Amino acid sequence: YGITETTVHVTYKEITEIEIKDGRSNIGKPIPTLNAYILNEQKELQPIGIQGELYIAGEGLARGYLNRPDLTAEKFVDHPFIPGEKLYRTGDLARWLPEGNIEYLGRIDHQVKIRGYRIEIGEIETALLNMEAVQEAIVVAHENDNGDKALCAYYVASESFAISEMKEKLSVQMPSYMIPSYFIQLEKMPLTSNGKIDRKALPLPDEKSIQTGVEYIAPCTPTEQALVTAWESVLGVKRIGLLDNFYDLGGDSIKSIQVSSRLFQAGYKVEMKHLLKYPTIAQLSGYVECITSVAEQGEITGAAPLTPIQSWFFEENFVDHYFNQAMMLYRPDRFDTAILRKVIGQIVQHHDALRTVFVKQENEFTAWIRGIAEGELFTLDVFDLQEEQDCAQIVEARANQIQSSIKINEGPLIKLALFQCPDGDHLLIVIHHLVIDMVS
Repeated sequence: YGITETTVHVTYKEITEIEIKDGRSNIGKPIPTLNAYILNEQKELQPIGIQGELYIAGEGLARGYLNRPDLTAEKFVDHPFIPGEKLYRTGDLARWLPEGNIEYLGRIDHQVKIRGYRIEIGEIETALLNMEAVQEAIVVAHENDNGDKALCAYYVASESFAISEMKEKLSVQMPSYMIPSYFIQLEKMPLTSNGKIDRKALPLPDEKSIQTGVEYIAPCTPTEQALVTAWESVLGVKRIGLLDNFYDLGGDSIKSIQVSSRLFQAGYKVEMKHLLKYPTIAQLSGYVECITSVAEQGEITGAAPLTPIQSWFFEENFVDHYFNQAMMLYRPDRFDTAILRKVIGQIVQHHDALRTVFVKQENEFTAWIRGIAEGELFTLDVFDLQEEQDCAQIVEARANQIQSSIKINEGPLIKLALFQCPDGDHLLIVIHHLVIDMVS
C-alpha cells in the first residue's frame, strides 16, 4: 500500500497463499520510517477492529501540495499526539486487525449513506462491471432539492439493457438498498483533462422519473388513486404505478409518516406497520380504510379529566415553579401586530386545551376549559426597543418576568411578547407545559 504524499510506500506485507485465500485487503504494517494511525472524526484513536480514517506520519511525508495552500491545510493536519509534526489524511478507511496488520476498507468519499444504510459504492460498480457487455460503470449519490439522496448508476455498454434486467442481476449479489434508483446509459464517460471521469459533467437524472424497472399499472380505485397522490406528493416523483416499490423511489420511515398524514387529510387511514410492511400500492391498498367518523370541531368548554402527565405534575408539587415551553422567533422584516393577534386568537380558539386553567378544590386540582368569551385567553405585550443600543439585557429581563407570571389557576397559560429591536422583531411564545409538550 502506498501513496504519493508519503514518497510512494507506506506499508508492506508478505503475500502468502493463506493471505490470498483469506480474500481481505490486508495491507500489513507501516515501513520502519513511517507511523500509521486510524482515527475517528474527532481525531481520536480507534480500537482494534473499529474502522476509521487512515493517517500517516514520519519520514518521507510531503510538505504539501504545490501552489495549493487550501488543499495542503485540509490534508496535512497538525499531529494530535506529537507537537510540531504533521499527519497526512489519506481519505482511506481502514481498521487494525488483532495481529497488528491493517485492513484496507475503501475510500471515504466512495462511501455514502442512503436511507440510513452506509454503502460502499465501489461494490456496486464492481457488480455492474461484472455484467457481460458493460465496459465502464460509475455510481454516485445524487441529492435532490429536498436533500434526499439516491444512488445513480452511469454505464457504457455494447448493448442496451432493460432496467428491470439490471436490477434483477444486481439483486442476486446485493441487498435492495444498494440497488441504484437511476440507471443512465452513456455512449462514453465524460473525462477531465487528466483522463479521469469528470463527475461534474455527468448528466443529472430526472428526479421525477425514477426508473424502477417494473411495468406501469395505473390506479383504478379511489383508494389506489389516493395512495398514488400521497406518494407522488411526498416523494416528488410523477407517474407512480401500482407495482412501484416505495423504497426504490426514495421512501423511508419518516416519509411513511408523511404519507400517512396526507392520506388522513384525504379521508383515509392506514396503520404504520402496514405502510412499512407492504411497499407497493397493489399490496398496501387492501389495508387502507376510509375514515367514516369525523371529530366535531366546535368549541369545547367545562371540566376535563387530568391526563397522566398532568397528574404527575401535581403529585411532584411543581405548582410554585414555572414550568413552561418557550420559543423565541426572529423576523428581520418585523411582524404585523394586528395579524399576529388574529392568528394567535384563532389558534387558541381552535385548540381548546390552550384555554385551560387548573383550580384547586379540596386539595386536588381539576382542569377547566374556559369558553372563548370567558376572560383573557392569551396576552401579547409589545415592547418598542428600536432606540435601545443593547436590547439583550432588557429582553432577557422581560422574558424572565413573563415566564414567571403565568398563574395556572387564573390563566391564561399562553403568553407572548414582541420585542421590536433595531435588528428586527423577536417574538417570545411561552406556554405552560400543562397544555403543551415537545411533540404535540
